[in-house]
Amino acid sequence: MEVIWSVKARITFFKILDYLNANWTQKEIIQFSQRTIITINAIKKNPGIFPVSMKNKEIRKAIVDSNNLFFYKIDTYHQKIFLLTFFDCRQDPKKSFI
Repeated sequence: MEVIWSVKARITFFKILDYLNANWTQKEIIQFSQRTIITINAIKKNPGIFPVSMKNKEIRKAIVDSNNLFFYKIDTYHQKIFLLTFFDCRQDPKKSFI
């Protein structure tokens, strides 16, 4: 399946990288990037691996690590996975996209 990053997903992904760069070490940046790739590859193999959102049954919540997750949507007809947004769990949950 093809993975499509939304503009919001790109922005929120890089905001997390910026946060890690300002507050942590290069090691955490690399770990976050690698875990994101591993998670996306797992979704490509099994798109339904993560649970659906409680607010929208068409959207799923993928956990990257204990502090970060992202939301995605599956288009099985066109064989595409749309990454919608990343979320730092240390944020206010009311700001969550889904």
